[in-house]
Amino acid sequence: MTESNGLSLGGLRELVRSFRSGPLSVAITVGWLRQACGEQEVGAAESLVGRLTAAGMTAPQIAVALELALEARAGALDPARLIELVMSGPEVAGVPASDTRATIDGLIASARREILLVGYAVHNGKELFEPLARRMQGSKGLSVTMCLDIPRQRHDTSLESEIVLRFGHEFRSKHWPWPDTPRLYYDPRALSSDQRERASLHAKCVVVDGEAALVTSANFTAAAQQRNIEVGVLVRYSPLVGRLEALFRSGIQNGWLRECVIPG
Repeated sequence: MTESNGLSLGGLRELVRSFRSGPLSVAITVGWLRQACGEQEVGAAESLVGRLTAAGMTAPQIAVALELALEARAGALDPARLIELVMSGPEVAGVPASDTRATIDGLIASARREILLVGYAVHNGKELFEPLARRMQGSKGLSVTMCLDIPRQRHDTSLESEIVLRFGHEFRSKHWPWPDTPRLYYDPRALSSDQRERASLHAKCVVVDGEAALVTSANFTAAAQQRNIEVGVLVRYSPLVGRLEALFRSGIQNGWLRECVIPG
């Protein structure tokens, strides 16, 4: 079923779910197609489903056909579709690459259910996070989680709770002025008073819907995402992406990542 190539694996999977037990099992409309696979892919979904309904297929039959297409697509491990090099810095003739900032913005725009952002350093977040804030405002059901490093500065003897409280207020004033806020978590080991036990949350990645992940050397700063020489890999292989996401989700669930409350 080559028509399915216009849809991502995630979009195709959501269509299957909706035809199996969701609203598309009752009525096939453009509105339900948009709800199932998102604004970005509704055109491809409408074209595909239109061909199937024109052939006289019912909703259960369409679900079976889409499942077969999903299995075929998932089994075809084309490296060019699964892995992409993402780099920032001076352009080099003959070396194709995708810009870090553009890649992150594209991932945010494609999200349907959840976004996980993990980073070490943030600077001028109002500019970098604006596309994410607009996406949250435009899609109330979108869950956004951030995991950031909250460090203990040299000679700072404050309690962990005091440093985290200051960070929350600073994040609100410098990086996130919008009304809808993400859930923010940190690694408390970075605040240990014993330097021998101290550790940093040094990873940098963006995970969307458990299906696509950018793992990069770039922090959430304009210099890192647009000027510095930074290298990353965009992965669209769900089993691997799921393992990456599980590291941080389990950290939140098990308590070794703690929440930093962002003031209203």
